[in-house]
Amino acid sequence: RFDARSIDSKEMGTVNEEGYFAALNRNFTSYNGALGAKFDLFTNLSSRINLATGFRAPNLAELTSNGTHEGTNRYEIGNPELKNEQNFQLDIAFEFKSEHLELFANPFYNNISNYIYISPNGEFVDGNPVFDYVQSNVKLYGGEAGLHLHPHPIDWLHLESTFAMVRGEKQNGEDLPLIPAASITNTLRTEFEKMILLSNSYAFVSTKSVFDQEHITDFETRTPGYTLLSAGLGGEFNISALKFNLNISANNLLNKSYISHLSRLKPDGIQDRGRNITLSLQTTL
Repeated sequence: RFDARSIDSKEMGTVNEEGYFAALNRNFTSYNGALGAKFDLFTNLSSRINLATGFRAPNLAELTSNGTHEGTNRYEIGNPELKNEQNFQLDIAFEFKSEHLELFANPFYNNISNYIYISPNGEFVDGNPVFDYVQSNVKLYGGEAGLHLHPHPIDWLHLESTFAMVRGEKQNGEDLPLIPAASITNTLRTEFEKMILLSNSYAFVSTKSVFDQEHITDFETRTPGYTLLSAGLGGEFNISALKFNLNISANNLLNKSYISHLSRLKPDGIQDRGRNITLSLQTTL
């Protein structure tokens, strides 16, 4: 595969003042490829291996920013000399499937040249810290693992659990900024052909536990872990010839106070969303 990107912009503003953008004319190209294979190791166990390269051209904000980002309360400065991000990734998948049990594990390793990220330079403009867009060679690694159990003879019951984590490191071993914390999600789900007035119905209770995030850089702060409880139910019903689909769900059911590590509002101490209840009714005419 061959990719090409080009950016051609005009000069705006006054030199050496906030909001000045120099003219920019850049072209980015890259060759990439992928190779994969699947193996049936045993009757119920299969494996996949994938090797791939990819690239991402820097966007206009990363190349030309020069001003306060009101959504993050920081002054951001772009770098017109940024190069392509270029990566090489290896990922492996193991899947076990039987009539009542499924298991999977998907580790990966990703080596990225010229990874683009944002970093403070220690200066302030109008009370806002100044951040520069910079590049470094980095590695990302981690994966997912989980299970899905629907035991016989209670086939209407489903137990699902998934663990996910990712780590990001620079070449010198320092942590990368803005990497999500590891998490584990557990879901108890029921499915019935008929439940009270609903057909093809379901109900679920789910918890998502996010671990402490302590792998941080100089401008980040540690984020404590938290657990969120969600629940919902739904199904179909008919009124005359019309079929309706009804769904009710509640996220953060216990109204837990928390802040996601990746929240742009975290530096201001603004909490993430509390209890959120959604009612959905759909039909097709």
